[in-house]
Amino acid sequence: MGLHPCFIPRAGQGWLRALALSSSVVLSGCAAGGLPSVVYLAGGTNSDETIDAELLDDFGGRLRLLEQGFRQINSNTRFQFSFYPENQIEAAVRRRSLGGLGPDLLFVNGDTALRLMQHRLVEPYPATAAQLNLFDPEAVKRLRAPNGQLAGLPVLIKAQLTCFNRTAVQAAPTTLNELLANSARGKPSGLSIDLYNLFWTAGSQGAIPAVNRALLRQPITEQDRRDIERWLSWLQNASKQQGVSFYGTQQAVEADFMAGRLAWIPCRSTTLLRLRRHLGPSLGVSALPDGRYGQASPVNRLRVLALSTSSSAMGRKRALAFTKFAVNPLVQRDLTMGAQTVLPANRFVKVPVTSSTVLAAMVKAGEQGSQINEMVSMLHSNDPRIQTNEHLITQLVFGEITPGEATEQMIKVLQAKPAPQR
Repeated sequence: MGLHPCFIPRAGQGWLRALALSSSVVLSGCAAGGLPSVVYLAGGTNSDETIDAELLDDFGGRLRLLEQGFRQINSNTRFQFSFYPENQIEAAVRRRSLGGLGPDLLFVNGDTALRLMQHRLVEPYPATAAQLNLFDPEAVKRLRAPNGQLAGLPVLIKAQLTCFNRTAVQAAPTTLNELLANSARGKPSGLSIDLYNLFWTAGSQGAIPAVNRALLRQPITEQDRRDIERWLSWLQNASKQQGVSFYGTQQAVEADFMAGRLAWIPCRSTTLLRLRRHLGPSLGVSALPDGRYGQASPVNRLRVLALSTSSSAMGRKRALAFTKFAVNPLVQRDLTMGAQTVLPANRFVKVPVTSSTVLAAMVKAGEQGSQINEMVSMLHSNDPRIQTNEHLITQLVFGEITPGEATEQMIKVLQAKPAPQR
């Protein structure tokens, strides 16, 4: 028996089911009895995410919301979606492009989109003034190359939060002192030396302005040194507490939390579905604790849609239509309100914080994270200075160097001109 001309077989391992593309342009295809148009979208996952069935289910649920809206307009277009670790996505895109199967769109972190544009795998996004007005100017700034070109269009924000076990901790600590006090009372906490997951403590210790000055290679004052040393001293002091454990990866932190060996951890909003499955109603969510010297400074991941250079003219047309659809206020609201694991990039979408403590925590995380936007625009997650400073933090928490020594070394690393990105 022959296949229907609009039948799309499921792709091989690593691909989600076909997804629909929304567009203001109605394209010919299945409605006329022809083959459907397929748009390929490659998604990147962070180093602190494991590509497994749970992650695919989380992404799939979010993308199905886009599919439902799309099929009301263009039922003939399909998406095929694949995942790659973001540190491997460049090689994957090049390999697929050589075989004529390169993606039309990429759904990646903003700094990854910038790197791919630098390496000519992403086209500068031709955003209009009206489109750019939808987003926070600081978010747009994070996506601009030095020559002013835009690497992609913001779609979602992954917030960094507090996750705690309600059976062990009745309420989340709101300050760093409360966090250490809880740990001392037998409520163990876990932290990762992954710097992007640890930078939130720099804001709580008032060190972000000093870090920014080092990155800008401005003169470092004695006050700047004291601010960075205070931050690093807190980290070393926390590592000496019996109830605080430092881990090499965020995945290890989450594994011990789900196993009940930790009562409190920092977490990404996109891990909430996984954590809920394991902890159920025992999972508590709140904003990260502030400190005596300032608010917490979570690095909230900005996810963007970027245009691949391997796309055909028709594929580019569909990709642009899809990005326009994805930032529509109604679509953004549905994405936010569905699983409640992301924030909308469209700043005109109002999040009903009174209806959910999780949404309220994510909005608070967005406010806290605004102070670190400048730093994130200068120090991307793939910057080699990140890895160097993670080694420095490891030495610090194991007591191999003093906070003063670590301060001087960190300043030198931050002031160094980063090596060209590969």
